[in-house]
Amino acid sequence: MGDKGKCTFGTRMPIDIHMLNEIIYREVKNFRNYKIYRPNFGSIPVATKFYAAHDQLKAESKEQTEKVDNYHHNVAQTRSMGPHSKYPSPATENQVYGWYFKPLLPMDRNDRRFYNPKKESTHTKIEIIILMSNPKSKP
Repeated sequence: MGDKGKCTFGTRMPIDIHMLNEIIYREVKNFRNYKIYRPNFGSIPVATKFYAAHDQLKAESKEQTEKVDNYHHNVAQTRSMGPHSKYPSPATENQVYGWYFKPLLPMDRNDRRFYNPKKESTHTKIEIIILMSNPKSKP
């Protein structure tokens, strides 16, 4: 029991204050206290909260009514926007496939190197026959 740095049964290791300060610093640096609540317009709430200030729609004055209408307008406007207006680039891997809808080079349909459409195939011929024989599709 002569070494004070080693842990033996029944005794505690000495507390390293620098290590303790580092642990506390890393835990506290990600915490933020907000004084103003800003609702997330993009998320859809599962249920309203009866105790939440923004869900209590008691409009006694004209100013409060305008505030509620402005809130509803902001929610409707944000939900109607697509991902192109929300993000500058694709946020997920699935958005990459439809993100860039314009071709990199303008396509010249007379240039046979880049444009080779199939004129006819057995599948398209059968599909045309099926569509023409369908009585519901006729005007």
